[in-house]
Amino acid sequence: MRFASSCVTLALGFISTFSWAQNCPLLGPAYLAATDVASPAFIAAKAKFDDAVASSTQINKEKVFFAVEIYSSGSKDAGSIHRYYNTPPAQNGAVNVGPDTLFRINSISKVVTVYTMLSKLSYKYWHEPVTKYIPELANAQPQDVSDVDWSEVTLGSLASQISGISRDYALRDASSVLPAVPGLRTLKDSEVVRCGSGLLKPGPCSRAESMRYVLQTWPLASSYRTPNYSNMAFQLLAYAVESITGTPFQDLVTEQILNPLNLTRTFVTHPGNDSNAVVVDGWDIDFGDLDPGAGYYSTLTDLTTLGRSILNSTLLPALTTHKWLKPITHTSSLRFSLGSPWEILRESVPVTTTQTQTTETRRVVDFYTKQGGGGDSYTSLLGLSPDHDLGISILTAGKGSETTMLALRQLFVDVWLAAAEQAGRDQAGVNFAGNYTLGDGDNNSSLVVLSLQPDEPALMLSAMVSNGTDVLELLRGTTGLGGEPGEARLWFYPMGLVAGGDCRKRIAFRAAAGLAGRSADENCASWATGDRLRWGNYPADELVFETGPDGKARAVEVPVLGATLKRVGPV
Repeated sequence: MRFASSCVTLALGFISTFSWAQNCPLLGPAYLAATDVASPAFIAAKAKFDDAVASSTQINKEKVFFAVEIYSSGSKDAGSIHRYYNTPPAQNGAVNVGPDTLFRINSISKVVTVYTMLSKLSYKYWHEPVTKYIPELANAQPQDVSDVDWSEVTLGSLASQISGISRDYALRDASSVLPAVPGLRTLKDSEVVRCGSGLLKPGPCSRAESMRYVLQTWPLASSYRTPNYSNMAFQLLAYAVESITGTPFQDLVTEQILNPLNLTRTFVTHPGNDSNAVVVDGWDIDFGDLDPGAGYYSTLTDLTTLGRSILNSTLLPALTTHKWLKPITHTSSLRFSLGSPWEILRESVPVTTTQTQTTETRRVVDFYTKQGGGGDSYTSLLGLSPDHDLGISILTAGKGSETTMLALRQLFVDVWLAAAEQAGRDQAGVNFAGNYTLGDGDNNSSLVVLSLQPDEPALMLSAMVSNGTDVLELLRGTTGLGGEPGEARLWFYPMGLVAGGDCRKRIAFRAAAGLAGRSADENCASWATGDRLRWGNYPADELVFETGPDGKARAVEVPVLGATLKRVGPV
């Protein structure tokens, strides 16, 4: 068969792409997120999750109060996938845990603080130095390695755990409880911490006391050099936002977050004697001005509403949400990065729950979390998987709460992320896989075939014929990538580009090239291969699906061919 020169160029361009990628998925969702929370994959996951909780030796059902919800970005009623509650049987007279039971959420308060700032100010002041907005820091000039260079500490660095400043200025400082320690230096009276230690007495520090201690702290590192956890960073961030807006920060949280989302059971100060609260050690600690870093209280219902609002960009423009749900820095762990203030777990998720190969094919999924608390008091988690529009809320309290929360978090990764991937895959098979032609009488002179293949991620393009010319012919054969055997294929991923309304949408997908049957190479670079080949600036690696009100594809546009083909049936 003779090929038009354009088709030869097209094929050679795709072959050159293989030098960059070996069936390497693009980062981001492999499919559109599943919309049916009652899909078979989710139903199976419920039973698997409940059985795992019941049999787990790490989840302390005898001593730990906990509440868990797995949810999608759908509405409150339609989006809840599964809930699980545990009230320890030996807790006579204790509250019976339910959706509106109150827990401390500790450091999840940091997410609320950044959310408040972004909803009010977006990223306008993100790169501004904190010295512009906190006058107590403006005149602090560094003289030695013991001094923070506050002029280099930005609001964004405070929100992202990369400011280089100390973890705390008073919390858990030993001088608050011990008059002296043998072998350690003798402290001046002004150096002894007399407030804000996290104890019930003497209570929190005033702003003046806080700032005096802040100015005494040593830097951990220079700003932006290495990540380090800091609670006091969020107190300073709240002070800066107050200065910019002229509004007390507690009022801003209420105005920007609590009221718009109707979070009637979330409190930015101590809620008092609440009849539906889990009260264990630590309930009454007053953090004062440190509350934006660790002081808030909430319920399963409200925490889920908060997480769902982030997935849906309810309070933020979608662009701001996309920017927020991205890493700011890595850590020394290959699987753990940090955002603002997200703790991002890089998980390896099976591409299907029904794999046929001995070795599972997996792809990377970034799981955005924020843990609150730890130890044997209150431990909580807000977790989001933007790839799947899926979230989890975990609230625990009691002896062994942290171990219990970590076990529940791992079950979300092992059970629910895999289920969400499978649910999206099943939905893609129904909505997009199939044969596409120019229509009746075309006799397959123009044809696109998309399918889901066992153990392979995303929608696979296995045929593309244009006016009788097999565009993929030169990609087939046994040479493959670098002489490796295998058939060249293209896998298509949704790119978040959608036009139209409920009745008709146009949804753009882009391709990653590779060899069928090959597991993804950890060193592949699919991010560098997109849009490498164009024809008059029409992308050769794009498909645009046209869907109806039921979400099913009616047709697919192939821009490089200048053709729109109708969906005529399954593969």
